[in-house]
Amino acid sequence: MKKVILASMLALSLTSAFANEGDLTLPGERWAAKFTAFVCADGNTQTAGVPADFAERNVVFGKATTDMSLDNLLVRATFVENGVTCNYSALLFADNAAWTVKLVDSKAYSANNESSCLEGKKFLDSALADNKYKYLHGRAAIYVPATDADVQCSAEESTVGLHFQVTGKIQ
Repeated sequence: MKKVILASMLALSLTSAFANEGDLTLPGERWAAKFTAFVCADGNTQTAGVPADFAERNVVFGKATTDMSLDNLLVRATFVENGVTCNYSALLFADNAAWTVKLVDSKAYSANNESSCLEGKKFLDSALADNKYKYLHGRAAIYVPATDADVQCSAEESTVGLHFQVTGKIQ
């Protein structure tokens, strides 16, 4: 009996360890979108270059998903820290009346626990903490701070948009 209990406890601890791996999830995912480009705040999709802060960390945004309400958003990205690729996922909450989006939770990890991924996570968490966004006809842009936004877009800019294009409904 003790062996069964011990085996069960070991299995539970292994399950918990693996549960800590992987991206965050968004219950009730309904819409999928893909990252298309960094954009300027001109109301269009004027493409900007990759901001230096993001290029320095080799940040690559991937897909984003929302729930039915369009208020809850899950964004996925990768970045490189100390030569190791890290996966990042962030849950955001959109206030559609105020056109703002705020970070709720995030997670970063490397595939084989080769890195803590903490510095890149701190950077992305800070970038996604509290921002303006625009949504129009299946496109959305989250405007994040970028130290060279004035070079990427115009002298008056301090942010660059992460542009996502809706790809379809999740079945």
